[in-house]
Amino acid sequence: MAAYAALASLLNTIQQMMTHPTLSTSFHNINQIQSLQEKADLLLDFIETFNYGGVSEEAQDLESLITSAAHTAQDMIESHIANQLLPLSADDREAALSFSLYLQKKRAIEEKNAAAVVDVDQVHGGSNQAIDHVAGDGCLEYLRQIIEDMDAIIGKANELMEKQRVREDQPPTHSTPQYTQTGEETAMVGLRDELIQLLDELTGQRSNLHTISIVGMGGMGKTTLAKTIYANQLIIEHFHIRALATVSHQYNAKQILQQLLSSQEKSSDKSVDELGEQLYRTLSGRRYLIILDDIWSVEAWNEVKYFFPDNGSGSRILLTTRLSDVANGCGSSCFSKNLLNENESWELFCKKAFQNEDCPSELEEVGNEIVRLCKGLALSIVVIGGSLQKSPRTVGYWKSVAEDIESSPNSKEKQESLDVLFSSYNHLPPHLKPCFLHIGVLKSIDYANLDILSIIQLWVAEGFLKSNGGQVLEEIAEDYLKELVDRNLILVGRRSKNGKMKRCDIHDLLRDLCLKVADQQGWFFHVISQGQGHVVGTECRLVYHTDWWRQTSRPQLARSIMNSKFQKEEFHKHRLLRVLDVYSYGSVEELLNGRVNLRYVAVRELGHLSVLELPSSLSLVWNLHVLIFHIYSLYGCLVVAPIEIWKMRQLRHIQCRRIYLPHPDGQDELLILDNLQTLGRAVNLRLSEDVCNIIPNIKKLDLEYDEDLHGWDDSLIECLCNIDRLHKLESLKLGCVRSCQLNEMLSFPRSLNKLALEFINFEWDDLTMIGSLPILEVLQIEFNWNGSTWSPVDGQFQRLKFLKIYDCNLTSWNADSCHFPILEKLILCRLYQLEEIPWGIGDIPTLKLINLWKCSNSAAISAIKIKEEQLECQGNDDLQIQINVGTDKLECFMAMVETEGLTLNNVQFDTS
Repeated sequence: MAAYAALASLLNTIQQMMTHPTLSTSFHNINQIQSLQEKADLLLDFIETFNYGGVSEEAQDLESLITSAAHTAQDMIESHIANQLLPLSADDREAALSFSLYLQKKRAIEEKNAAAVVDVDQVHGGSNQAIDHVAGDGCLEYLRQIIEDMDAIIGKANELMEKQRVREDQPPTHSTPQYTQTGEETAMVGLRDELIQLLDELTGQRSNLHTISIVGMGGMGKTTLAKTIYANQLIIEHFHIRALATVSHQYNAKQILQQLLSSQEKSSDKSVDELGEQLYRTLSGRRYLIILDDIWSVEAWNEVKYFFPDNGSGSRILLTTRLSDVANGCGSSCFSKNLLNENESWELFCKKAFQNEDCPSELEEVGNEIVRLCKGLALSIVVIGGSLQKSPRTVGYWKSVAEDIESSPNSKEKQESLDVLFSSYNHLPPHLKPCFLHIGVLKSIDYANLDILSIIQLWVAEGFLKSNGGQVLEEIAEDYLKELVDRNLILVGRRSKNGKMKRCDIHDLLRDLCLKVADQQGWFFHVISQGQGHVVGTECRLVYHTDWWRQTSRPQLARSIMNSKFQKEEFHKHRLLRVLDVYSYGSVEELLNGRVNLRYVAVRELGHLSVLELPSSLSLVWNLHVLIFHIYSLYGCLVVAPIEIWKMRQLRHIQCRRIYLPHPDGQDELLILDNLQTLGRAVNLRLSEDVCNIIPNIKKLDLEYDEDLHGWDDSLIECLCNIDRLHKLESLKLGCVRSCQLNEMLSFPRSLNKLALEFINFEWDDLTMIGSLPILEVLQIEFNWNGSTWSPVDGQFQRLKFLKIYDCNLTSWNADSCHFPILEKLILCRLYQLEEIPWGIGDIPTLKLINLWKCSNSAAISAIKIKEEQLECQGNDDLQIQINVGTDKLECFMAMVETEGLTLNNVQFDTS
């Protein structure tokens, strides 16, 4: 993990530097940089292909060497870049000298090169010529030694690869795991509903061979459920033959077959084909149940599946796996193993802690607290319950256990569970390990509620992602997230309006695993919390600081600082800082001063400002990817960007509550910001041909037009007339402080997937230009008061899934199911004049929700009638109706319900 992330980050830095118009020429020996890039590529290929699993001491030593070399190379390059971009004052010269010497001395100490340490020390306090050499070209000269080190490391990597090939040719020596079945071991507590469901599936009427997978994260009770099924009396009576084998990550087809033949005569000298033929003959003509527990790859399934005959007698194969893609690849139907609910968790805990006794009343409160801390994970409940079984049954002791579980990731109870879950991490491919650990870090500080967009932006900024040439880095990150979800290591927390993952979550025990592993990899991150005066090591690459920053050391090589309030004097050393996410800082000028290697800047608070002007020195931050200013103020702070922002070609995301970008008129040369994907909320942005050409790959655009602010020179239509040139635009939010007329001749990009209109006046019939968008899935219309009747045109809105209409002057709506054929959610808010919801809307088979918030009583009544009609006709039974009419209309509404003879039994109703 450490080596992969370090190499990927180094290669990203080199690639971005080489495309920079001035920095690429600042290196006198460009061949040296290219050689470094080639060797880093070779080592990254080795990391991706060599399966060393983190268990060999030799492999761990090699990983440490790779990590150190990659880090030092990147430190040297970015230090040189800082020296090239920043004019050196007298103080800065001394700082640059000190910092460059620090990097070289650190490397010499790591190599235990005493002579090199002396040489570096002698330079300090030397002549101006010596200072200029060290602050300028000295770092680059030192890269030669790093390249030589990498050559030696590549040689060691090849030797290690050869040793692995020899080991793989040897027959496995580990013993076959054996199962014993006892009533105690197979006790099913908290899993009865799942057991019944699976028993029904396994003993059903289907005659052909059927494969079923139990899928879930480690520790959820998949194996327990499978073993209980294996020993169930119904299963014993139903199947002629039962056989069970554990596959595991390092599988061996011969051992799998030997386990399945455990009740038959077998011989260790038989080949896989001979054992498979014996198993096939044994199963032929009989109804059998095969259980393959803990399967990690489709390849393992492919090696044995041909030995399971399809007798047409209702045979079944049951798999357990942590990986959803494995279950799908095996052609099985998936059964997702869920976390235990509160009652199931308590029942399982009592079974383990008290056996056949009742829980003493005085321990119930603290016992429930312990169970709550387990968060429904069966493994954790069993381990902790078993630990408490023979412990003192006193309130004081149990409280100490609860406190230990909550506060210490290294507690005895947690350690046993973490050891089981570690295999899920250990067998991750190298590219997923840093990403998974990073999510655990963010979970530990509850960062941005694990917002997917923030996670992806941070991964890109940290350099965790390796470019593949065909996808942008954000798309690669989305694929990584999906892989982690498929491996049941992270959970989908919340989805956006069009069904995409918006937030994620991770179980607390997996979070603790991340903290534990990342803490062992000291370079990766260090968490400083209240009351900890911990010294952060020089190899720390991701540092999270709370407001207790003053209690820690100030590592010069800190790459990331998050959630902190800084003092000016505490911040001046961080020349290589890459990620800065802070609540507040004295001024933007001070924040940016000297930090030219920043990639991610987020500021949440800068006092009560109405206007914040960013300095022109912003353009010196040569590799800035993300710029976020979410500054809270009464009227909304306006961030004014300098004209130089149009020269920042690495920008990927600009997110502000309001930002003004001056029009790039008079620029000598118009660069293409082909990395820019998100821009919001841009005020009075005139989308001229030049601007559209500058941002050709923009995907998400949030625009606001206000006559009282900077740059209002044109009408709304003149500002938007070229928007159809943005051929990759997926999401557009368009708002006006004063209601503006939307010209029906305006053409939106056909790539739009989401569209939100605020304070835009139009006739409802003008929506034909929107309804014809071929892939539009989300439409939000807010504050339109120009027109009262909407009659959609046939054949439009064919892909629309989410429709929200808020505070509009809509009275009559004439539509049926053919106008919104796949609509899933309909949200209507403050439509006081709407007479009724069209009856045909209820016939849309995909519709899951109609939500009315403070609309007219007649519209609410029509929604209830739609639901009742669907129930009577046995139509869309899954349709949910949610209604809030407001306290001022409650009495009248209830009278109408009674008059119509309706009930609220099938409606979610509130008056808040």
